[in-house]
Amino acid sequence: MNEEIDEPFEIQIQGKSLLVVPLEDGTFDVYKGKLLFCNVFADIGIDTEPSWTTSHLVAQELVDEIGYTIEIREM
Repeated sequence: MNEEIDEPFEIQIQGKSLLVVPLEDGTFDVYKGKLLFCNVFADIGIDTEPSWTTSHLVAQELVDEIGYTIEIREM
């Protein structure tokens, strides 16, 4: 990952339009419309790819897709 993301941006995941808002603590709030959908963050290991996580009740497959889209945006 080359640069920090500091501006909100929209993504399309599984037919949903979501707004990703980067936070100062390195996590991302994800909104569906005006409602908070989830907060995601990368659990980065030493020699592994980031594993995306949320404490919200969202399918891991969707969290992974959101995280992958964030990673691509940072490249």
